[in-house]
Amino acid sequence: MLLLAAPAAEARPYRVMVTRTAETTRAGNLELGLRYQGFFALDAASLPYQQLSPSLRFGVLDTVEVNLHLEVLALGLPNQPFFQVAFGDIPVGVQWTFLETRPFALGVYLRGTVPTGPSTLDLVHPGLSDGTWDAEGTLLAEVRPSRELRFMFNAGYLHHGVRARGDLPDFDVPDAVQASVAGALNLDDLTLIGLELVGRHYFNPQITPAWNDNATQVEIIPVLRREVWPGLVLEAVAGLALTPGLSDIYQFRALIGGTYEFDLATGPNLPERNRPSRPRRR
Repeated sequence: MLLLAAPAAEARPYRVMVTRTAETTRAGNLELGLRYQGFFALDAASLPYQQLSPSLRFGVLDTVEVNLHLEVLALGLPNQPFFQVAFGDIPVGVQWTFLETRPFALGVYLRGTVPTGPSTLDLVHPGLSDGTWDAEGTLLAEVRPSRELRFMFNAGYLHHGVRARGDLPDFDVPDAVQASVAGALNLDDLTLIGLELVGRHYFNPQITPAWNDNATQVEIIPVLRREVWPGLVLEAVAGLALTPGLSDIYQFRALIGGTYEFDLATGPNLPERNRPSRPRRR
């Protein structure tokens, strides 16, 4: 409640969840994040997945940022006999926005994943920590009809490595293509609502040793983000699987999290009364 009653903040939320915006973290700024995601099904065909992911983003230049994620993955629920917890993979990425205008922007995102996660858990989706060397290359486009409204488009290629399964045969996770489209509306400088449609198609219907016919996966994701303190943005997200290839694995997901961005040169600042606001993001 104290956070919700905080004074007006300076920046505004401008991201959604899976679809990447072409706008990057400000140069010299560091953003710290923490997200919890739960992946659930209404039947017993799939185990629940839990993921806790701290992250950081750093603005190298006005149009270049680097990011790092750590992941902790839990399979099942604590009261289940097969409940397992494992440290996950480490994705490292860089984004370059090479064209930036007020109505339009273009960029590219490159990511590599260090396989520190478990590779023997056959039920783990390849999009989560599965202990393989992965890589991603994604083109980003963004259309900004106004300062409050933007549309984002992503198209990418996902390379997945080989799962080492101990005494069992290794499994070569198939590559995939991914596309997404999102719309985001800033209701004011502090509040963003958005809607994403994310699609992924693997080049082989068997995406893990446990999932044999799950090549095409489509999900719709509504998003709510609100800045409750200068630089501190909280988010609440729900996702709904639209295709059998995804709903076999999980039918819906819930996410709560937050990010805190500040200038490394000056450090975090507490809000001050009558402090002039910075120009709004374009």
